[in-house]
Amino acid sequence: MVLYTINSHAQIQDLQAHSDELGHSNNPMLVKLVSLESVRIARESYALLRPLIMDVMFWPCPEMEILLVVAGLSLEIQMLERDVLPKLMVQEAKLERGALQALLLMKNSAIALSHLRKCFKLALGVLAEEDLVSPRVEKLSIMLEDTAVHVLEGNCNMLQESVPLLVQQVTHVLETPVCFSDPDEWKSDDE
Repeated sequence: MVLYTINSHAQIQDLQAHSDELGHSNNPMLVKLVSLESVRIARESYALLRPLIMDVMFWPCPEMEILLVVAGLSLEIQMLERDVLPKLMVQEAKLERGALQALLLMKNSAIALSHLRKCFKLALGVLAEEDLVSPRVEKLSIMLEDTAVHVLEGNCNMLQESVPLLVQQVTHVLETPVCFSDPDEWKSDDE
């Protein structure tokens, strides 16, 4: 069995570029996802890797479930970055319809991120101790929930203070590298 380890999005792109050549080989291949450079890229990485794994019957990838969860985190956090937080920055203290809608979405995102973080930790198993993503997602989830609840209860001043911090935390989480498996576990014997 051929082992193909992935440590970056570029390696997934390379695998996709050579998939026809590799797919015609009769040698089964294990695709081992070790790491990605950031949470942000996970959504695109999943979109590239999933069809390769599903279309080629000889290419199992044990980390696909974990990548799916991180892709979900990436999607949810990028939605906050792109759609929700900009509305709150523009409308700051005025709680008009757009801002109220954004606050409700923010509260829902806090719940979704908390659930995805738990799924991620569960899927990681023993590697959870080395995980950088979960604590940052947890912090973001708590910040989102606290801000949404306080502002919806009438503390509009908190919005002006919190939005820049939320933007900063969103960026921090999206830039976090992701470790899917222990890299030492899959080194070949000749290394």
